[in-house]
Amino acid sequence: MKLIEDLQRLRQDLITQLPQDVQNILDNSLADMLSEKLDSHSLQCGDIAPDFSLISTDNQEINLYKLLETQPVIISFFRGSWCPFCVKELEHFQNNLELIQQVKNMHFIAISPQKASISAQLKQEKSMSITILSDIKNNIANKFGLVFTLPEKVRELYNSLGANLLDFNGDDSYTLPIPATYLIGQDKKIYFAYVNANYMERADISELINVLN
Repeated sequence: MKLIEDLQRLRQDLITQLPQDVQNILDNSLADMLSEKLDSHSLQCGDIAPDFSLISTDNQEINLYKLLETQPVIISFFRGSWCPFCVKELEHFQNNLELIQQVKNMHFIAISPQKASISAQLKQEKSMSITILSDIKNNIANKFGLVFTLPEKVRELYNSLGANLLDFNGDDSYTLPIPATYLIGQDKKIYFAYVNANYMERADISELINVLN
């Protein structure tokens, strides 16, 4: 099943589970985000990806340009393990990890502002082997032009649903990355960029797997 179908099913499931007033707040917030064109400052195809080093869940320092010395790199920026759409996307990449790493000879890394311990817990619960890096305060996401501040009304709603960003991210900035998927070539240039303020939509692996062929 393609990722888009999984996400559509997830969306329908949430509609049946969430009260109407909660849905209204989420829908209005999403409409505001889309109208503000939050993705207008994000890096796009043809741009040079900035170098960075971040710590993984197993306490290893991962450097982008070092990875690019051997293979192109797919980067997935996600909001956190509290977001069911992010988790579904990560499961999609996990299911295609062998294709990414062996058949297509690419590295894959996921980046989130949440604490490494929480990402490690997610990996354990979902039996994931993907590399997840901790981007505290969204410093790297900001370099890619992806960062926005969550409105106060939505913060309160997220808290009531168990997504307290103070606990997940360890800071009080209430900033999040716009979900995004990039493919970086060994020349450090971006060859695929999917940036969408609608967090319920993500790039399917089939959209980027043949970009460098």
